[in-house]
Amino acid sequence: MDGLNTVLEYLTSVPAWYLATSVGGQPHVRPFSFAQIQDGKLWFCTARSKDVFKQLEMNPAVEICAVTKDMTWVRITGKVSFEDSHAIKERILSEQPMIKGIYGTADNPDFTTFCIEHGGYAIADFSGNPPRKGSF
Repeated sequence: MDGLNTVLEYLTSVPAWYLATSVGGQPHVRPFSFAQIQDGKLWFCTARSKDVFKQLEMNPAVEICAVTKDMTWVRITGKVSFEDSHAIKERILSEQPMIKGIYGTADNPDFTTFCIEHGGYAIADFSGNPPRKGSF
């Protein structure tokens, strides 16, 4: 399995995972629950009115962490880029009723998408074995 699919498998196997931003040396962590792959990129969505959007505009570096029931976790690092893709938004809305309930349509000006095109990841557990690392 390639790195991008490995990362997506972890993110979609849990009800929520955590995205961390840092602005002015202050970390900010919040739960997210949506990710998908399209065009060789890992995609997410948010609202332009949220603090996370403003924080990512100021500093696009992120770290993501997801922990599975068996206490295996993935940490993902990368830089996001905002690519307000109508096609990605349409796909998100068709696959995610909760997000459709929030934003309604892909034309909602508050609804935006962002991606990580090149990132790294580490998968670890409590076995004492070194983490498995990769990139996408």
